[in-house]
Amino acid sequence: MPGQPAEFGLFFQLPQADGQDVPRRYRDTIAQIVHGDRIGWDAAWLAEMHFVREFSVLPSPMVTMAAAASQTERIRLGTGVALLALSDPIRAAEDAATVDIISGGRLEFGIGRGSIAEHFAGFNVRMADRAGRFNEALAVIQQAWADGPVNFEGDHFSYRNVQVVPKPIQRPGPPLRMAANSDESFVRASDEQWRVFASPITAFDEDLDRRFEMYWQARPDATASDAGLLLPVHVHESSETARAEVEASMMSYMKVVSDTGFRGWTRRGGDPNDLPPLLARNRNATYEEVVDKLCAIGNPDEVTAKLSALSERYGVGHFLTWCNPGGMVPHDQVTKSMSLFMQECAPNITV
Repeated sequence: MPGQPAEFGLFFQLPQADGQDVPRRYRDTIAQIVHGDRIGWDAAWLAEMHFVREFSVLPSPMVTMAAAASQTERIRLGTGVALLALSDPIRAAEDAATVDIISGGRLEFGIGRGSIAEHFAGFNVRMADRAGRFNEALAVIQQAWADGPVNFEGDHFSYRNVQVVPKPIQRPGPPLRMAANSDESFVRASDEQWRVFASPITAFDEDLDRRFEMYWQARPDATASDAGLLLPVHVHESSETARAEVEASMMSYMKVVSDTGFRGWTRRGGDPNDLPPLLARNRNATYEEVVDKLCAIGNPDEVTAKLSALSERYGVGHFLTWCNPGGMVPHDQVTKSMSLFMQECAPNITV
């Protein structure tokens, strides 16, 4: 029903720029989740990343969420996403169940196949196996959360009569939400009746138009909050100040994400002078283009208008807001932006 409040989740990836202190990054992250819990954020989403410090130093979201759970009361805690193709699914099921228990049933289980070559190489997993390993791992995890033993025989994982404990508080398990960066992923999420999230950083506008339209056609009874959109968000009373505070950090991240994509493209034999369109866009975009196409950065009226327009365009009711895009925005500026967003923007964004 139109007029319902949108949901807002904090997003954390933790890229480490030169000179940044990793323990401080973790302290600030947990402090921001605690602040979000106090001022009304609905969720905090933590991305699993490996082996590329400038991309992220957050390999273990479950550990971080357990620490945050002990200091929060209401905010839901989600993986954004858990890379199932890289994990032993029994251990993944145990960790998730443990966090669900520690948090009092607040875990959201965001899942994805992964696409970064360094992740797979570091775990000695073939990229060609990622879809098969993802499918099998998810089947094992869902068995592990059920009441009976796990009995599974696949091409990648095999278990016989494994009694997995503990079980999550939420039954039959924490809610699933799939990161969908392709038509195929949107079809899978629709077929399985899963919640979904996407991002303008990993897709063109016309791709998102088509994919969300397909999702809503396949799931006409889904709620708006079943669909999520991830994007950088920063608010200041002054539009010029908001843009200035984030520029260096945001463009640092755009370089990192495009460099990571470029390495993956060339390692797969791609022509460095003939890049895929999305990689070329991210590699060549100016800051003005990034703010216009990929972010909601500005004063409260501008950010409210941008998110309201995106909600109307795609039908999304859950925004994953990256309040420190690039990881270089000082902690006090991040928390000030968070507070201003909740005071001036969130109440005026409905779905």
